[in-house]
Amino acid sequence: MVKKIMLLVLTIAVISFITACSSDPGTETYIKGEDYETEGFLDDDTFQVVAEGTWPDELANARKVIKRNRAKEGATLKAQTRIMEKFKGYALKAKGGAESGVGLGEVAIKTIDGYAKGGAIVKTTFDEEDNCSIVYRVQAKGLKKMAEAGFE
Repeated sequence: MVKKIMLLVLTIAVISFITACSSDPGTETYIKGEDYETEGFLDDDTFQVVAEGTWPDELANARKVIKRNRAKEGATLKAQTRIMEKFKGYALKAKGGAESGVGLGEVAIKTIDGYAKGGAIVKTTFDEEDNCSIVYRVQAKGLKKMAEAGFE
């Protein structure tokens, strides 16, 4: 009798585990539409990235506003760097790729740098530890075509 009860309990546990693992989690478990942000080209004129920043350890005893400002500055710099890296990748691809030994010209690098630094923060959020997450967006007429042409 004890063996049958143990077998029944084990069977129920296994079925519950399999059902829980194989069921459709639905969209609420992973992505809520208003919380998810797309990275990359949103349209032919708009490119965006998501970046996060933290405040330095030496500000552990600083006021909340100081921590948040430093975290936002860090997130902004990371966003600009990510855009420069992405755009340089597009430019290298347009020129045949890094494998071919082709580099980017000074004009392309300055253009990419200008676009990255000329973007704007469109969304800012802070967590309970005052770390910052931003959505950073660059807009220009025909931006996608310029990127695919190598910014020259």
